[in-house]
Amino acid sequence: MPPSVQHISLFPSITIADRNAVTTSSVATLLAISHSLEQTVARHALDGIFFAGFQRFSAFLPQVSRFQQLASRCKKVYVFGYPDAPLPQIDNVEYVELEENAPLLNEWFIIFQHEKFSAALLTRQISADRQNEFGRGRLYQGILTFQETVIQPAAALLFNTLNISDALPRAGNTPNPTSTYIQEFSKYMERAQSQLDNLYQNLSSRAAELERVEKIVRTMISRKAWDEAAFVDVNAQQSPVAPKRPLSILFTDIQNFTPLFNALKIADITALLNQYFNAVATVIYQHHGDIDKFLGDGLMAFFDDPHEALLAAAEIQARLTYFNAQNISKLLPQLDTRIGIATGDCAIAKVGSADRREVSIFGDAVNVASRLQTYSPANGVAVDEVTYKGTGSSLLLTGRDVNVKGKGAQRIYTAEFESLSELKKTL
Repeated sequence: MPPSVQHISLFPSITIADRNAVTTSSVATLLAISHSLEQTVARHALDGIFFAGFQRFSAFLPQVSRFQQLASRCKKVYVFGYPDAPLPQIDNVEYVELEENAPLLNEWFIIFQHEKFSAALLTRQISADRQNEFGRGRLYQGILTFQETVIQPAAALLFNTLNISDALPRAGNTPNPTSTYIQEFSKYMERAQSQLDNLYQNLSSRAAELERVEKIVRTMISRKAWDEAAFVDVNAQQSPVAPKRPLSILFTDIQNFTPLFNALKIADITALLNQYFNAVATVIYQHHGDIDKFLGDGLMAFFDDPHEALLAAAEIQARLTYFNAQNISKLLPQLDTRIGIATGDCAIAKVGSADRREVSIFGDAVNVASRLQTYSPANGVAVDEVTYKGTGSSLLLTGRDVNVKGKGAQRIYTAEFESLSELKKTL
């Protein structure tokens, strides 16, 4: 009684002597070998029996057109695989369904015998799950051989298992098929190399473009947002949200900016603002803060430590005195800046529409800090009570009760520029 196709394995057909030639190959290499064998048999119309093991029928589907041509030349074509996809009916092609635990499911093989040309590709899979997408990350161990000492036992096992006559066909004079195989394999590899060259050129071009875009984008979003982007799953329906944590939020605003905007040309006011923001941003980064966004003539920044936020505010105003002195010498307007700082629990999360999202900060401290700007002296600072207590600068900040819009009565603390100069020495 012949063995069942569900229990046989072809890899052991490799003789002990030939096992020295066993190599490890990628899917790309095995595809080149397989296609070249198929083309050789079809080109010479060798009417033998062609056996091909694809592991899964879904992996065979992209090869259908070639196998239609192959089947028209061969006596018969047998395709082995797990039935994970419907298959088209092809004349002279017979599908051999393998069960889930069949040893042949781990083997990629081609066996062909003919008086003029015989070949066997015998491999077994040694990496990756066969349920993965065909070809991705797979490695195979095996040989390509033209030796009858290996081909004959493997072919005989399939003939016996499938109950097929093993009489070898005879053919007339034909060119040497082995030479054809070498030519076909060489052409396949040349095409593959050409495709790789084109792919490399395209990737190099895209990499240069991405690098250019990256430089632009990094200037348009906060450093925190850039770091967060590395861990964002763009396909996730809902983005993970970090837990709330205390942050000190700093807002800046230019006093009486609207008259300046109306008086200057757009190019002049843009250049002036860029110089201004460069000075402010440099100080924020030096004090371990980050800029969340630019808001017209102001910006929003955040710090983990209220000491650093208040020190940054003092340093910003000091830098701007030099900035304004230079502007006055050039007959340019002075930019008087007000700063508001509030501290409290905030959330940092990716928010926005389905088409555009950005990492942003929200919380009560954000709203309070934006309101405190209006209570800040020109070139000074206004902070909430949490920030005040967090820095312990009771002698240098003046406290008073005010009605903050949307918050009601609040205790705030302010400092003029002169006090800020002293504040830097005590913090």
